[in-house]
Amino acid sequence: MTNPIDEASAQLGRDWRWEIWIVPRAVGGPVWCARRRADRDAIPARVLNADSPKHLAEYLEEASSR
Repeated sequence: MTNPIDEASAQLGRDWRWEIWIVPRAVGGPVWCARRRADRDAIPARVLNADSPKHLAEYLEEASSR
């Protein structure tokens, strides 16, 4: 059985072709993070953070339209 957070993370990565990861927090649930794969070594790296996969998808849509 797979973890729903892992499934959502993998789906976002497939849909957007960005690097997606989750940072667990003790309080408040995980932070959903993303950066363009091409920006991996950029300094400073541009990272998007959100409180849910839905909000991260919205931020990815905004960032992709720029």
